[in-house]
Amino acid sequence: MSTPVQGAPSFHEQLERLLVEQLKTQPRNLQARLKLLELYYETQRIGPFMRNAQELAGQVIDKARSVEWQKCASMGRMLAPEAALFSSEGIDRIEFVGAGLSVDTTAPPPAAPVRRLGDDPRFTPLFEDLAKGFDKARADPSFLSRLDMELTVLARRPSPLLHARRLSEQLGGAQIYIKREDTSPRDTHLLTSVVGQALLAQHMGRKTLLTYSVDGRRGVVTASIAARLGLEARVFMDSERNARHNSGPFRMWLLGAKLMPTQEERGSVQTPAQAVREAALDYWLSHASESLMAFGLDGAPEPYPLMAREFAASIGRECLRQVRLAAKRPPDLVVTRGGANADALGLLPAMVPEKAIRLVCVEPAQAVDSSGGKLTPDKQRVAQNILEGLEYPSVVREQRWLRESGRVEYQRATQEQAKMAVQELSRLEGIIPAVETAHAMGWAFEAAAKMKPDQVVVVMMAEDAEKDAWDIGRMMGASL
Repeated sequence: MSTPVQGAPSFHEQLERLLVEQLKTQPRNLQARLKLLELYYETQRIGPFMRNAQELAGQVIDKARSVEWQKCASMGRMLAPEAALFSSEGIDRIEFVGAGLSVDTTAPPPAAPVRRLGDDPRFTPLFEDLAKGFDKARADPSFLSRLDMELTVLARRPSPLLHARRLSEQLGGAQIYIKREDTSPRDTHLLTSVVGQALLAQHMGRKTLLTYSVDGRRGVVTASIAARLGLEARVFMDSERNARHNSGPFRMWLLGAKLMPTQEERGSVQTPAQAVREAALDYWLSHASESLMAFGLDGAPEPYPLMAREFAASIGRECLRQVRLAAKRPPDLVVTRGGANADALGLLPAMVPEKAIRLVCVEPAQAVDSSGGKLTPDKQRVAQNILEGLEYPSVVREQRWLRESGRVEYQRATQEQAKMAVQELSRLEGIIPAVETAHAMGWAFEAAAKMKPDQVVVVMMAEDAEKDAWDIGRMMGASL
């Protein structure tokens, strides 16, 4: 079996090279500049972050209306809180509040109109009340039991756990089990999050579930869950999109939800998505005692990121039950892909207290090409996907919690390891993994081969390989 290329640039180094090269030819590309800033923020590199923030500040004409600058400033206040460059004077104050962090309530109010929910003091009592209600609910074993039960009905859980017998025999090491998340509905994480919030609303005595929806997808999910639990659903949706996505509103109507159409005002700087969001939040503020706002996977202030992590952890709880039933013992090693996806948040948190289980996240380690070290188009696509994932702060913040817990290792896998995983898994078990999952499996298979036959390895298989079919073919050397 192959080993990682020694001395090869790290994945983050190659992503940085990609963006720096792009900015050399397009120095005023604000999106590329912001992506580079996000990369430096995630890797905690203050010097390069500050230099690029200065560049962005010189290119932005109106900081108060620049989305790029607002994102840069919000990261800057977390990375370099004393820097005058990120002063809230003249712009709205934005805080990312993640696991283990708290809001400074003594800070002066923003000088400009509030655009981020976490900055508006009107909502502070709502979040505090929600946090208290959530703490009580998750301390109640019956709440988590009911969450798991409802997910079996609404999200087709539990997903299967496959004992890869032939693959285990071929490798000659530990017994390999595959958690088949690729068979779950595409909206599993959205379903899990909304089901958890709906049950929390019931636990807190709230009668109405609120949400806002741009294309109707989240509205339909919320309406269906509310109907099952006997809650009223109110969905805010832009009037124009209401007409365009008429199948969604029709399904919401059948499910008993009340559609709350909104209309973007002429001359407003808000987008339709921002308008429906503001309308929903205003309604929540005036009906706080009887309703709860359900967010999806979008970034929101605490306790929503913590709630998303705890609700998604149902995947890890069911996996532990399945392994103990099938293997008659807990797993020795659990592996999932890293990156900005939500897979690790679902699988690993429930296992963090189990000190005997080794927990690993695996990311692709891009090797240097023979063409002078430049990223290939395929690698550029992977790099772009990873960087786009950094725009989802709730996922990134909770991933940092896993890393800083000291319980989760972060490893790299080469393309050769991924190719081996695709070959072996396809030939021996009849399963084709997606590209990022193949990297995690390649690392896990090599680790399993070095373990004892009575030990157990669990690997999470996420996403259907169909979306990666051509990439897999090119990676395997097929003539396409």
